[in-house]
Amino acid sequence: MKKYPFLVLNLLILTLVLVILLGENHQKREKEANEDLAVSYILKSNEREEKKTKLLKLLEQTIEEELPGVVSWGDSLTYGSGGEGVTYPRVLQNLIEQHVYHDIPVINMGVRGETSSTIAGRAGGTPFVVSSFTIPKEVTKVEIHITSSTGEPVAPLRHGDKGVNPVTINGVQGIISIDKQSKGENIYYFERLGRGEAVPVKDGTVIETVGMKKFQNYIPIIFIGQNGGYKTDQQLVDQIKSIIQMEKYNENYLVLGLTTGTAESRIQLESLMETAFGEKYVNLRELMSTNGLKLANISPTTEDLTAMETGAIPPSLLSDKVHFNAKGYEVIGKIVFHRMEQLGYFDSVKQLVKELNEI
Repeated sequence: MKKYPFLVLNLLILTLVLVILLGENHQKREKEANEDLAVSYILKSNEREEKKTKLLKLLEQTIEEELPGVVSWGDSLTYGSGGEGVTYPRVLQNLIEQHVYHDIPVINMGVRGETSSTIAGRAGGTPFVVSSFTIPKEVTKVEIHITSSTGEPVAPLRHGDKGVNPVTINGVQGIISIDKQSKGENIYYFERLGRGEAVPVKDGTVIETVGMKKFQNYIPIIFIGQNGGYKTDQQLVDQIKSIIQMEKYNENYLVLGLTTGTAESRIQLESLMETAFGEKYVNLRELMSTNGLKLANISPTTEDLTAMETGAIPPSLLSDKVHFNAKGYEVIGKIVFHRMEQLGYFDSVKQLVKELNEI
């Protein structure tokens, strides 16, 4: 009987040792499991970062090749006259930032009062040419005479320098300046940027504007013709084609139709535009006449209804007979964004952004 207390004591000690050993083993397994979880988390995190890096690189490449930006060529309707700071390119920019990606610029190349031939010259589609003259050795101004390559009169620089300077004439880089005359005739000068040899320039030599070289792969939006600059509707179509068919642009573009006039007065031009450009032609007059007030959340007035019956723009969207107010330019921006979405111009970028956000 005296042996029992000793056995009990040994059992208790053995039990205690087992408990300790089991506890240490459990802690060891728990530590190993935690370490495995940490390693797994790090590996997954590294995989996510690696995938994110690859997607970001692919996104940058896609943007560079397909959508580095949008360039809006036009006159005062693109510039935004009457909009009190609101322009359709700025509205478009905001919509792209909100719904597509934050790093895609929309460049406003609108200059007030310019004809279609002048705008096509700035853009480089139907370039400006000069009459024969000699570029002097010194850095000094020399008078030049400018026309369109198709013979149309042009008047750049009267209200802005977007897409013109610096220019290159016969291999010599320089600046074109203007002396505005009261009778509307303008005197132009060329001044080379640095001294060099005298260079003779032949009649009809092309003026290479900066607009001819910039905006590689940008999507051009063409909104021209309100101020004339063409003799026939077909000539306006040809001027637009000369811009969108430049090698630096891809096949994505938009052409915005003229917004003055009625359905009856514009039927010939609009039919020609639709045939030439298909879905890439936006009949702004028709869309804004029928849906403009709804998009602007404006109740029509009696004057609006009268205008809409003829297919004209409702006065509530206008600041004068030609130009839009802030609400009008907002509607144009929305219409342009919606058409670009319909044509799939944002699809590749939006898909990559979606995949990035899901990581």
